[in-house]
Amino acid sequence: MEPFIVTINNVDYQVSLHSAFPRLFDVYNKNISYTIGKTDAGNWVYIKHEPSSAVIPLEQIGMVIDEHLPEEQ
Repeated sequence: MEPFIVTINNVDYQVSLHSAFPRLFDVYNKNISYTIGKTDAGNWVYIKHEPSSAVIPLEQIGMVIDEHLPEEQ
């Protein structure tokens, strides 16, 4: 998977695949570094982050990931 950019509230976040199983994503820019994933219930959650990372709009970023990369059948 090629990394892609998510822009929310005029802030760009680079998204790349961290692992295929479990399906995790790295989300980062110059101010943040997160690894996020989706629970079996469909909720986006933080897996890990740098302590100094700013809060990210997790659900909005997750929605864009879902649109960009639909769940594999």
